[in-house]
Amino acid sequence: MAWGGVNFAGIGNAALGWATSLLFWGIIAIIIFVVAIGILKIRKWKRFTFPCVEVTGLGQGKIMLTSTKAGWFKSKKIFFGLIDYSGEQELITKDNRKIQSASSVDYHDINGKRGIIVKRKDDDPEILVPLTSFKIVNPQLLAKIAPADYRDASVNILEKYEKETMTWWQQNGGMIVLAGVIIFALIALIIVFNFAKGESAAWRDFAKAAGSGAISSSGAAASIMLWIRKKK
Repeated sequence: MAWGGVNFAGIGNAALGWATSLLFWGIIAIIIFVVAIGILKIRKWKRFTFPCVEVTGLGQGKIMLTSTKAGWFKSKKIFFGLIDYSGEQELITKDNRKIQSASSVDYHDINGKRGIIVKRKDDDPEILVPLTSFKIVNPQLLAKIAPADYRDASVNILEKYEKETMTWWQQNGGMIVLAGVIIFALIALIIVFNFAKGESAAWRDFAKAAGSGAISSSGAAASIMLWIRKKK
């Protein structure tokens, strides 16, 4: 449609084309942004390689242990903290808390991997410090337990003493009972087998006689009744 020498239809089509193009490229830009965020997050998660055990005091000498992971990152970060580009190396937990004054001398062996054990400040859960060494305060409990060699020797002595005080029947009764059960089972199996064999032969002879017409139907019925009475 043209009015006053101006083609409004052409202008409308051009504006619609620009809007469609801008919308299309806007969607592409959003998709690229989301994919980039996802890749950076996965890259950051993979850097949490060290097992970390957090110790929290509960009072009266009791503690709570929480398992997480930690990784080394540079102190200066950009892009929502997903890219670290400069600064000192810091040991950060998976929930983005810094472990104060951490170094390689603080590592322990956790489930066969190099890890770190940290203590959380009771009045400020954001402050974590590494625990370099431990001291066991009740080793007397371990001292009360005899070494493994002594325990094995004591068990052997007790078993030998029990055997010496047992009667002949207590020592051999189990084997005798087991042998008796096996012999009884074999005898029962032989009896059942012979009985089944005799029954099968009798029925086979009767079937042959009936099939060859050697006995009449009344005689067959009488023979069956007689056989049943014998069995009773």
